[in-house]
Amino acid sequence: MRRLTALLAGLLVLAACGDDSSSVTTTSVPATTTTSTATTTAPATTTLPPTTTTTVPAAEPLEGLDLAVVQVGGSFAAPIFLTVRSGDDRLYVANQNGVIQSMTSNGEDVQEVIDISSRVVYGGERGLLGLAFHPTDPRRMFLHYSRAGNGATIIEEYRFPEGSTTADPEPVRTILSHAQPDANHNGGMIAFGPDGYLYIALGDGGGGGDTYGHGQNPYTLLGTILRIDVNGGDPYGIPADNPFADGWGAAPEVWLWGLRNPWRFSFDGEDMWIGDVGQGNREEIDLVGPGQGGANLGWPILEGNRCFDGPQYRCDNNDFISPVFEYPHDGGRCSVTGGYVYRGLAHPELAGAYLFGDYCRGDIVAIRVEGGEVVESREYAVGIGSLRSFGVDHDGEVYVTAGNRVYRIVLEG
Repeated sequence: MRRLTALLAGLLVLAACGDDSSSVTTTSVPATTTTSTATTTAPATTTLPPTTTTTVPAAEPLEGLDLAVVQVGGSFAAPIFLTVRSGDDRLYVANQNGVIQSMTSNGEDVQEVIDISSRVVYGGERGLLGLAFHPTDPRRMFLHYSRAGNGATIIEEYRFPEGSTTADPEPVRTILSHAQPDANHNGGMIAFGPDGYLYIALGDGGGGGDTYGHGQNPYTLLGTILRIDVNGGDPYGIPADNPFADGWGAAPEVWLWGLRNPWRFSFDGEDMWIGDVGQGNREEIDLVGPGQGGANLGWPILEGNRCFDGPQYRCDNNDFISPVFEYPHDGGRCSVTGGYVYRGLAHPELAGAYLFGDYCRGDIVAIRVEGGEVVESREYAVGIGSLRSFGVDHDGEVYVTAGNRVYRIVLEG
């Protein structure tokens, strides 16, 4: 039985707020429309560095911490994500309109990195949605966007010419192309895991209440988090240790399934934290360990821990991964935005706290988890709205993109 760890605040920007059945269209597409001719590959040999190797003082109780945000730089068009690339101390800001910019850590010297706005349909839950740099070759940049004309999900690789601070606007290759039946629930996050593989979050295809039946269909790529090898195969390889690498039981790319709209996820070591946007009542944070690949997170049978669209015997099925934290739609909350576990050095009191927020309310929530259970939680009213995303820099400091601005999370006092 999925456990309830309740309360407040959390997430999402474009990842679909509340009951969005009004956005359902009559257009449909095949459940699995991709360009993949992937091959199975051996386990990756390139891995990300550990989150931090520096010993920091013990964390302090959340109740005694006063969390706030400070603005970094000026305004942006539509900052949807912030990240860094190895060997470069600049911050990279992806805007939903298709423009990526970089700036110094204090928000100065803003430069355009690439403009793919002509390729992107921008608005609502579509646009440039994800950005990731290759962990060992920083010249390789991967983008997730909605294609102009038909809104299809596109994952492409771009390159920085040797010594250049701007990327070539022409893609090196298209890694994944997948039709989207609706304009909502496109997912958005892409990130390299500690194993060196690329993880891709895709929503259930839109509408409301799992209109297209993708949530419990693991053979479609929608409503899933994928795991692929961008260093092998054409256009990518299937890691040999993927749970369905042979295609039996699910599509070989699938790492996790039964998700509604996993707008943002992150890694803390080998643990994956996922903010999965709910339908109309519950928002959830999922914590998935390295040995849980192939797990079903339950949508649409469950919304959070509650039965949504299934017989009771299925709602009680212990095979579903339970959210580690969930909260209701009250007090202006509507859509969870997943974040990061704090591993920075500037505020060791926050060590180990997972920080996330809610798109509508704009508050930031911190939770600490031990043994799979929340042992602390606190909500901080930081005075920002339209909380789009979180990001982290080389030092482990956590940032927030909200409205048209970028903020760094700090402690007061």
